[in-house]
Amino acid sequence: MIEEIVLKYNKRGMDKINAHIPAGYYEAAAKEIMSINSGRNILLFTGFWLGGHAETDGPVGTYFLSIALRELGFYPVIVTDMYANQYFNYGDDNFETLIVPVKGFSEEFMYGKVLETYQATALIAIERCGMDEFGIYNNKAGENIGHNTAPLDWFFLEGEDLLTIGIGDGGSEIGMGKHAHLIKEHLGNDCPCAISTKHNLLATTSNWGAYGLIAALDKNLLPSMEQVKAYYKHILSLGAKNGSNGEAEYAVDGFGIEITEEIINELKA
Repeated sequence: MIEEIVLKYNKRGMDKINAHIPAGYYEAAAKEIMSINSGRNILLFTGFWLGGHAETDGPVGTYFLSIALRELGFYPVIVTDMYANQYFNYGDDNFETLIVPVKGFSEEFMYGKVLETYQATALIAIERCGMDEFGIYNNKAGENIGHNTAPLDWFFLEGEDLLTIGIGDGGSEIGMGKHAHLIKEHLGNDCPCAISTKHNLLATTSNWGAYGLIAALDKNLLPSMEQVKAYYKHILSLGAKNGSNGEAEYAVDGFGIEITEEIINELKA
């Protein structure tokens, strides 16, 4: 199963949560994406604030998932905030990107209007912080980062009737509300994200989760390591940081690029 590959080297106990979830959930999410047969606009949400920039985890997977979705005939739109606003202006791809102010839209109904304007059929969050049950945006260390986090989770509250997918690796990401009770019980996290999605895809890093979803859609659409390294170079030049230590390096949550290569190769096989 794909989840066994993307949960390798797990440090945060996501494997404990995975043990309580029926297998095959990556394939189930991909199957539902491919069942969309009208209005093929998909919004992807990413960008986790860290020291004035967005982490390397999330944008990399979002970028390559967007390429895969486009190859499959969908129109991906990337939604983020100012900390990742240049990450997707890259090469010849230049995906349409919606930048939401950190304080959010002035009226809650605007989130629904945006979904209506784009005629969105699916929402996919890849390593995007969501509020807990008290309305607070916490990072992995339990620190409140709400003053640097646009409330993109409101799109998921307004789009409950759409196909929603959340990819996360720790407990504070959009989608983890689906398994909040398990996170509290097995990870000791008393304030996980409360925003649920229809499909919640667990991984050791959310980038790996995005690769897992690509593999479930069509493993031939997985990127080469040359492509991955080139994209890392792009976002590192814009200030992206490794989430485990805040350093600008070719790594994701403490795992070097060689581990990402191992994961991608296993998914291709």
